[in-house]
Amino acid sequence: MGEKVTVSNTGDQGPADPRGGEKVTMDLQDQIMEEAKELARRASLYQSSLPPPLVTAKPLSDVAEEEVLEECNEAWRELGEFQNKLTLADIREVVQDSENPLAVLFARERALQAELSVQKNRTPKPLLANNEVLTCLGKQELQNTIKQLEMILSCVRARKKSLQEELEREQKWLEEQLELEKTVQERFDHQQQNFLVISKNSEIQKLKSRLEKVTNRKDELLSALGKFLDVHYPPPSEKDTQSKTVRSAAERDKGSANFITLHEILEHLITKAMKSPHDPYLELDDTFWPPFVEALLRYGVVLRHPDDPHRIRLEEFDQ
Repeated sequence: MGEKVTVSNTGDQGPADPRGGEKVTMDLQDQIMEEAKELARRASLYQSSLPPPLVTAKPLSDVAEEEVLEECNEAWRELGEFQNKLTLADIREVVQDSENPLAVLFARERALQAELSVQKNRTPKPLLANNEVLTCLGKQELQNTIKQLEMILSCVRARKKSLQEELEREQKWLEEQLELEKTVQERFDHQQQNFLVISKNSEIQKLKSRLEKVTNRKDELLSALGKFLDVHYPPPSEKDTQSKTVRSAAERDKGSANFITLHEILEHLITKAMKSPHDPYLELDDTFWPPFVEALLRYGVVLRHPDDPHRIRLEEFDQ
């Protein structure tokens, strides 16, 4: 059905040979059958997407063929008349001045405007009124459209397959990236925990080291202080308690047995200041030897209570 009926005779010749028309019809029918088979073969590949194949068109009847031949002869005759008119037309008015191309363009514009006016006023010639011929032409146009749609469908499916493969690659790459991100995040968390543990242990070790140094330094200072006090401020002897510095008879009778050393007095003051900083005063009793207390007051080591002279506290050297 894809071929158009051609006529070799012109409008001046006689009617066509019936045997020649029959031969043309048989050739056209064979060609239509071959195209229908090829269309069915290709349509079977896309049977799920395409409509059912068209029914093979029947050959045109003798009446329809005669009508088509008459239309062709008429068109050929009109074409010959137009050719004769163009041959006899006076074309000398067309400007061919190479030195004035603007005039040539104006002349062509006028010619095109005239042709446009003719085409607008021209009434288009209707198609053949024969339903058999119109059906044949419609089926031929439909088959051409189906072929084009088949090619488009093939391209679309190939593109779809390519996009699906690309999508699978992208999804695989995305999964790999997510797995890599998860691994890196887990490693980062582990390293961060180790860093925190190491930092914490490092700070603890530093504090322990500083505490040990401070403790050792305190022991050294206390040991040095004890030695200094033992040498320069020894415990009061019987002779010291009977000297003129002892002002009360009770103290002379008591002797040196119950007096505490200067070292012990300082320890009591330090302990009192550390344990109860809100009330660092120490109550003086008979165990405190007055010369030791006077010495501490004189050198600014201790202070008396402003309201009670029998209470002393350690001076705040850090203020």
